[in-house]
Amino acid sequence: MPLQLLYDLLLATQVTGEIQMSAVALLTGAAITVPPTNGGEQVATYFSVLVQNLAYTKLVGIWGHDPATGSWSFTPGFYERSVSGNFEIWRLGEAANFDQFDVEYQVSGNVFWDNNSGYNYSLDGTFGVADAITSAVIGPPVLAGWGPSLRLPGGASPGVDSNGNLHVGVVVQNLAYAKQVGIVYTTNNWQTFQYAFGSYFQSLPPASTPHQVNAETWQIVAPVGVGASGEYAAFYTVEGATYWDNNFGDNCTFDSSYYP
Repeated sequence: MPLQLLYDLLLATQVTGEIQMSAVALLTGAAITVPPTNGGEQVATYFSVLVQNLAYTKLVGIWGHDPATGSWSFTPGFYERSVSGNFEIWRLGEAANFDQFDVEYQVSGNVFWDNNSGYNYSLDGTFGVADAITSAVIGPPVLAGWGPSLRLPGGASPGVDSNGNLHVGVVVQNLAYAKQVGIVYTTNNWQTFQYAFGSYFQSLPPASTPHQVNAETWQIVAPVGVGASGEYAAFYTVEGATYWDNNFGDNCTFDSSYYP
């Protein structure tokens, strides 16, 4: 497949022509309105983090700020899976409405941080549609693999509906107004492949600041045939540059499982 892994933008900083790897990097932070329980709504926060696997024993988690109490608290995450390059993805779901957060990674007596270069990451936990994302921040310029309804990250997966249409959700950093978002996909193991372009769905708060770019969600629909399965990678072209998410070189996958 003629696609190159471009997660360098997430994991590294270009300094005088050399790549310096980071030990920890935020993938996704999101605030989600939980369905009403006991007569009231609640906002929960979900996080996905990428870390270098520097040792088997490690602690990865989130320091979150509760706007109601003004206090910070630490919540550990859990290992989800390993990816190429000796990295791991860790996740965390917390029944708390954090308006600011940082990522901490402890390993072999060292502590590594992703705290948005000292400015903290921000979320807006305003109530919204039940089960829907009300606020999000992403670390890389583009993230694929979200469900077609763009709800819980890592929840409902992209899939093919009963009419043979593939539905994919993609989230991008809003780096400029003019942009192009899409996927390249195959149903025959890359013997052939096609491109499909997305349509804008919504902008997620908080609004962009000098230290944090707001996230936009895009939806892509492509005809692939009833019962089809295959692979895809997402691309995002903006300001003369193209960014890719191909699931760390393994490509994203889809099948006939579909959750509207």
